[in-house]
Amino acid sequence: MKNLAIASALAFCSAHALACPLSETLAERYGISFSGFKTAIPIAKAPDASDAGAFVRVRIKDDSRVADGFHHTIVMDTRTKKAWILRTGGFISVYQWFGPVDADGVSLEHCKLEPMPAVLRASQKQ
Repeated sequence: MKNLAIASALAFCSAHALACPLSETLAERYGISFSGFKTAIPIAKAPDASDAGAFVRVRIKDDSRVADGFHHTIVMDTRTKKAWILRTGGFISVYQWFGPVDADGVSLEHCKLEPMPAVLRASQKQ
């Protein structure tokens, strides 16, 4: 039982250390939350992800438990170190792109990288 308590305490204390620096940095820099942005980011078109190998996708963790809040996903070009933020959901079900913003010097270590969706790549060809 003592070992379980120690393991639980270590896991709890190290959870922040395993956070994704990209999502943590951008969320803090722009105040990204379920309610939007505290610092304005320009509305943009979806990034040109025709070279899908250069792009990574990272979700911004949302612990708010607000059913009609916004959800945000970062799409970053690993070559140029530029990132776009996709806002979805909300009360009226939005689908909006913002950016690009600078992500130079921000690590992807410990980030759960998701594959680029085919829908994003297909939307570029239209």
